[in-house]
Amino acid sequence: MTRVVIDANVLASGWRVIPTARRASYSRRLPPGRIEAALCDRILVELDRALQRPYFAARVTASERQRADAVLRAAADMQLDPVAPPAVVRVPRDDYVVALARSVGVGAIVTGDRDLLDHAGLQPPAITPRPACERFGLI
Repeated sequence: MTRVVIDANVLASGWRVIPTARRASYSRRLPPGRIEAALCDRILVELDRALQRPYFAARVTASERQRADAVLRAAADMQLDPVAPPAVVRVPRDDYVVALARSVGVGAIVTGDRDLLDHAGLQPPAITPRPACERFGLI
């Protein structure tokens, strides 16, 4: 099984594109035994904030935001938030994502964040969702 850290921006975009009627069964759509998401509270707090922004707020209700949190907590390998992560990437607020990924030994960070994606030699590597799905045999 491959483990990944999925950044909040990818989770928000993914939640938006799932039709409302299928959101409740989101965790059952993850292929069992192929991939495991390692998340922490800070990522889920960022997700909740993202889903409250005007674009998402027009498409995702408060109860769906709560459901997203519950579904992800149940489906993911929840880890403690990294404390005082070392400076690695250009934007310090992203260092905790790298620290989380390194602490749990994931194969990749799945993100749309250019600061992570453009960081040369980042380990584990940052990749966008489509290449991640291809790499891990999800499509």
